[in-house]
This record gives sequence, structure tokens and C-alpha cells, in this order.
Amino acid sequence: MSVKIERSSDISGLIISGSERKFALVLLHAFNQMPDDVRSLAMMFAENGILVLAPKYVDAADGINQAISAIRYAKARLEFDTARIGVAGISLGGTVSLLASTQENVAFVGDYGGWVDMAGLYEFLEKFPKGTPQKTIAETMKAAVGTPQESPDIYSLSSPLTYVELINGSVLIIHGEKDNMVPVSQSRVLYEKLKQLGRDVELHVIDSEYLFTGHEKELADITIDFLRRRQKI
Repeated sequence: MSVKIERSSDISGLIISGSERKFALVLLHAFNQMPDDVRSLAMMFAENGILVLAPKYVDAADGINQAISAIRYAKARLEFDTARIGVAGISLGGTVSLLASTQENVAFVGDYGGWVDMAGLYEFLEKFPKGTPQKTIAETMKAAVGTPQESPDIYSLSSPLTYVELINGSVLIIHGEKDNMVPVSQSRVLYEKLKQLGRDVELHVIDSEYLFTGHEKELADITIDFLRRRQKI
């Protein structure tokens, strides 16, 4: 199947589609990445009837705004109804997808290695030795908003777990067992919370590291199977 890739000013990113357009997916890159970084994954989706909108964003707040704008664009301009649209993302993109789904109705949310408890993430990263990427992120968080003890409200308001009852759509959680940036325990907590609420949710822990590099096909295959079993594609 041929795949078309176009740069769109309407979503400040890429629109990737194949000959079939059964489902629309807003796909969010990780922090410090660009839409081109999810191109290979998006192409796999497009080959299976999923139109992908991959907007650019710079931080969590911007990501939520961009995700919601892309979802609304798919609904209004591309004429996808709520039952045929979802949002998914890698790492911070997964976190943003969960948060965006609390503000805009979607049929599907894909959380690929995102964090859900900001305080727990800080405590995990803070334990790494000075000079490591993990410690640097923890120091950046501390400089920006303080520690969880100093600013509990900020950490709570920034965490998808705080709004777990508002997350809508079927939820697919995929996490790399070897992820040393966002511990898999974050996804396990989200999964248990959603199960307790009686939600349609699955958790897949795969043999991958942070950002799923080299495991894009596995990520796509799990997602496509999840959507097919729910008759979305």
C-alpha cells in the first residue's frame, strides 16, 4: 500500500495516510523529538488504514494544546467521528495523550512508556548519580517547580493519575521492561487504577528500553491488534 506524507501547517506537523482511512490517530513524539522521529511508526499505522496526524510540541502544556487541536481538526476538517479517532504518544507523548483524553472525547488512548505520577518519577530519577541524564532531569524539575515535598500541588496537578477517572476511550499501555527513564511501575499503577474503574485497558510490557528504539514494529503490531479486536480498523 502506498503511503502519503505531507507537512501540514494546520497541525504544525505531519499528516501520514495510506489508501484507506478507517481510523485517525494523533501521534505524539517524545520530549526533545520532532514529528519526523515517529515517521516510521506512523507509516506502519498508515499501511493498516490509520491516518496519522503528528503535531510538533515543545512541552507538556503545549503538547496538550497541540493534541486537542489535532483531534478537533480530524473531527471537523477530516470528518472523523469520535468512534474513529484516538491519541497516542511515546514517553512524554504518552503522558500528554492521557491528559488530552480528559479534555476531548476519543475512542482510543495509547500510552507508550509515559509517566503518570510526577512525584514518583522525580523520586526515581533523583536517585541516579550526578551527571547522568536521569539526575539532570530531576535537577531540572527541582529548579523549575521544587521537590514533591515543596510543591505537592504542582506535582499532583501535572499527573495523569490525578485525573484517571476522566480518561476516556479504550486504553492501551505499552512499556519497555528495560526503560531506565520512566520505570515500568508507573504503567502498572495506571493499569490497576483503570481496571478498578472497570475500564477497557490492556498493559503490554515488552523487552525494550526507553523510546522503544528498534521495537517500532512490535509497538505498531500490538496497537493494530488492539484496534482490530475492537473493530476500529
